[in-house]
Amino acid sequence: MKVVNKKGKLFGFINVIDLIIILGIVIIGVFLASRLGNNNTTVTTSAKQKLYIVAEAYKKSPEVVEGFIVDDKIVSQNKYQDGTIDYVTITEANEIVTMADGELVAAKNPLLKDIEVGIRCLANVNGPYMDVGGQEIKVGLNYYIKTDKAEVHGTIKEIRFE
Repeated sequence: MKVVNKKGKLFGFINVIDLIIILGIVIIGVFLASRLGNNNTTVTTSAKQKLYIVAEAYKKSPEVVEGFIVDDKIVSQNKYQDGTIDYVTITEANEIVTMADGELVAAKNPLLKDIEVGIRCLANVNGPYMDVGGQEIKVGLNYYIKTDKAEVHGTIKEIRFE
């Protein structure tokens, strides 16, 4: 008995081209079933951890920075968050001024203020990702220091787990 007969049938039973098409359909079906049937989605829940954030903002108007008061609640996404302001330090803004001879000199600007704010909060921690009220927390990232009375766009200077 020949493997392929005169009519092109494999073992006298099925055409070789038909067999290739059937095998292709089976392979595609197995692939799709494995991709679509794999619904093992893992749901990760983030643990809340106590966090201390130090954020700073530069060259803001005095009226805005004076709106930050110790023990005010942090606001984000139009809701109070699990965080309060621990301390507020307001200083005159530093600037670089060019003197008449071209020399650069550091000087204080009494019309603008720098603010440093300490915030005690509960952060959502999931692996390397941390957020408070939807804002990602990492040193150097932009951060909106926001209460119900004032808001400034600043930068995270320091993070400590408590």
